[in-house]
Amino acid sequence: MKFKVKNKSNMNFSQFKPILKSFMSYATRKMGFQEPPSLFFVSDRENAMLPLGKTAHYDPGTMEIVIYTDMRHPKDILRSLSHELVHHKQNCDGQFDNLGPTTDGYAQNDKHLRSMEKEAYLLGNMCLRDWEDTHKKQLQESSYYSRGDNKMNTKDWSRMELNTLLMEAWGYKKPTNEGIEHLCAMKVTEKATGRVGHPINHTLLEDGTVTHYDVEFDDVIVEGMPAEALDAVVTKEHKHSAKRDDYDHDDKKPRKKYMEEEEELDEAHCAKRDEDELDEEKMPMKTDTEDADEDGDKTDKVPAFLDKGETKKKKSKNPQPPQLAKAQKKKVSEAQLRKAIREAISQHLSKR
Repeated sequence: MKFKVKNKSNMNFSQFKPILKSFMSYATRKMGFQEPPSLFFVSDRENAMLPLGKTAHYDPGTMEIVIYTDMRHPKDILRSLSHELVHHKQNCDGQFDNLGPTTDGYAQNDKHLRSMEKEAYLLGNMCLRDWEDTHKKQLQESSYYSRGDNKMNTKDWSRMELNTLLMEAWGYKKPTNEGIEHLCAMKVTEKATGRVGHPINHTLLEDGTVTHYDVEFDDVIVEGMPAEALDAVVTKEHKHSAKRDDYDHDDKKPRKKYMEEEEELDEAHCAKRDEDELDEEKMPMKTDTEDADEDGDKTDKVPAFLDKGETKKKKSKNPQPPQLAKAQKKKVSEAQLRKAIREAISQHLSKR
């Protein structure tokens, strides 16, 4: 299920996005809502300074969840999101039908709404807790989640290895096992596109669960692809540690993070919507009975503000440069048009 996500906040969304994707995937399966909500993350500094300021709200009419992010821990943001997702599930189930406005005190005065709030607090908090306990290790160790530059120089690495060996030798730390046994996909097909690729790395939980793959396709390597987005064509049972180097691959291929299609198209969609809204603002027109545009036709439409002779005045006040007029008579390339404009400007400046 794809979600429309808009970040209008001041938070570092590139670091928060992997956590959000993981939680939304889990919450969708856990709660079982049928339609995707739209998520909006916003900043409101004045609200953040209030001791009892707003944290989030859900609009059942538009299925939009708004989360306020300023001065909040990421897990607290997810807690608010989880609460509102329960309300979304209630809306999908028809529990918001025929309800009046939710005015102040609704949770105390309306038995039905109070029951819905209890459910949102209980299921929302438990959903977050269950997800956190299951995915905390995955999020810390997965190849698609990063807190910045985590490269280790040779000196630091050698010190860490020496310290580990000494701790094991003195009995303070158990030797690590040889690896985690698991079933790994060696060849996959992406469900959305049908393209075939070969995994070069993957996440690995202690129970042998693989949640995400880094996949090499013909022209690109995509990192952090969810296992549910892929069909395994060839699998192999083996074992290795949770962290390992990439399998052999083409180092020259570009790498990119896995991204939902909705997120990539979201900005373009909004731009189109703005254009549609602007198209509705029509310019007032009138029938050209006085031939105000001086084209000989008194039945066509012209802007309502245009009076007879106005076109001639504008032409006389702003004569078109001959270089530009000549260029406009025939189709020209952008370079030719730029040259004509430069010549017109130079000629104008030379007369001053």
